[in-house]
Amino acid sequence: MVNEILHTKRTLRVWLYYRLSRDEDAELNSLNNQRGILVDFVDSKGYDIVGESFDDNVSGMHFEREGIHKLCEAVDKGLIDAVIVKDLSRLGRHRTQTAVFIDYLRQHKVKVLSVTENIDTSDENDDLLVGFKGIVNDLYAKDISKKIRAGYLQKQKNGIIITTPMGYYKDKNTDEILIVEEEAQIIRRIYELYLSGYGMKSIMNLLNNEGVKAPQYYQNLRYKKKLPYTRPDICKKYLWNATTVKRVLQNEFYMGTLICHKSATSKINHTRTAIPEGERFVHEDYVPAIISKDKWEQVQHIISQKAEGHVRASTSKPCHRYTGLIKCGDCGCIFSCKIRKRDGQSDRIEYVCNGYHRYGRNQCTPHRINETEIDRLIYDEILRIKELAMAKYQTVEDDIKRWMRQEGTVKGTIDKLNAQLEVHREDLKSLLLERIRDKAHADIYDDMIAKCESQIAWLEKEINSILDYNATIKSRKSEIKSTIELLEKIVQEGEISDANIRMLVNKIVVSEQNGMISIQIKLNAKFTNHILTCNEDGLDMTDISSICKSTKKDTLCNDQGVSYSYT
Repeated sequence: MVNEILHTKRTLRVWLYYRLSRDEDAELNSLNNQRGILVDFVDSKGYDIVGESFDDNVSGMHFEREGIHKLCEAVDKGLIDAVIVKDLSRLGRHRTQTAVFIDYLRQHKVKVLSVTENIDTSDENDDLLVGFKGIVNDLYAKDISKKIRAGYLQKQKNGIIITTPMGYYKDKNTDEILIVEEEAQIIRRIYELYLSGYGMKSIMNLLNNEGVKAPQYYQNLRYKKKLPYTRPDICKKYLWNATTVKRVLQNEFYMGTLICHKSATSKINHTRTAIPEGERFVHEDYVPAIISKDKWEQVQHIISQKAEGHVRASTSKPCHRYTGLIKCGDCGCIFSCKIRKRDGQSDRIEYVCNGYHRYGRNQCTPHRINETEIDRLIYDEILRIKELAMAKYQTVEDDIKRWMRQEGTVKGTIDKLNAQLEVHREDLKSLLLERIRDKAHADIYDDMIAKCESQIAWLEKEINSILDYNATIKSRKSEIKSTIELLEKIVQEGEISDANIRMLVNKIVVSEQNGMISIQIKLNAKFTNHILTCNEDGLDMTDISSICKSTKKDTLCNDQGVSYSYT
């Protein structure tokens, strides 16, 4: 009988499993150390080792592990009778998932033997201990995870860069972020191409045709970040695609801004959650900029505007400057661009209602407009806005000078109001105490308290209005100055670039009635309306002085009777 039992023990087929996580003591729980413990245990019991598997640097909070998959294959084939682990935490730390996995093994008549804990899952007496160990292991993992997240979150608040995007290099010795000029030139060119009207696919084709490598190439070159083996061979050519171009155009890192805590990843559920913008950590001027802030914001505005207008550029050419901006006020269709070839003359670029172009004259008229005429209208409008802005700037400048002259008086007024406010607050405290003591005259005290509170509110409002006025006029001056600088730059160039067109113009609405075309240009500013009326023969201005007479006092009219409405 004894010989039969010994024979059974020797023939018990076992599988060795060991795991190491990055947040654990590598020396104490090293894979070699764990394996040594398991082998010594098996030798002492005389079991037969059928196979073994391990997971290195893998969390025990999930069971999507290569070592576990190999173990499951052996279980499904009926090759083993027991799984040997150093302790149950090596099998898994997630309480529920570990319990489910142990039940899965039981269904296949496979038990788990924990060497250091002396636990056998086939023994009913150990069930309570297995459940208790599961709770302890789960709490330990969650506590470690919480501490790691808290530490990393603090690093994100201070600003942390693991790897830099294309165009930058992080010095390992000093942690200084440096610009790689060769790569930075590619980034600058992508921004310039997009601002000049090229779409993302046309930029992609241009770069690929010239043999320019995509960012993954430089990541591999600098950080040895190789492509996954599952990627097809074409990826090894490091080609650009439209998504990669878009990521470069939308990466705020290129204007020197680092944004941390954009998303949170759950290693347990394998999910990534986007963090709301208000909860992210923004570090401006954290690294040297490759792209100026103004240019970066221009690109973001154009990207959003093209998305709203469903603008699609050619795969090899830039889109026309007013594509997606001109809309028919009669049928609601977007205008399409037509190029008229003329012998011995430059091409004539016109925009025609797409409703007329697709459905014919019975549905809508062409509303044909020459691109150069739209350019001239907008340029004249900018000159007019510039004159108005300079007049406003002078007014604000005069207000600031008057304010500065009165600054001493104003400071004295604020001090006097603050003194009165403090007195009324003390009076209010006294009245509240008296009301508690003299309950018989509570109604009288209530009236006195109400008057005192009203006076306090009035004083606070007066103080805040004076302080707000100081901040407002200075802020207004700065805004007008930046507007004048932008307009001055456009005027000096003598023409409006495609990028500035999309920054300035919100949309252009063209309508036609009784042979007269009405053009309404809406700008991305507080001066939003510019209405022009002309006949179909050309741009002869119609006298609309009657409109000017009936408008508000802020409306200005030029010599041709065109109204410019400002709000």
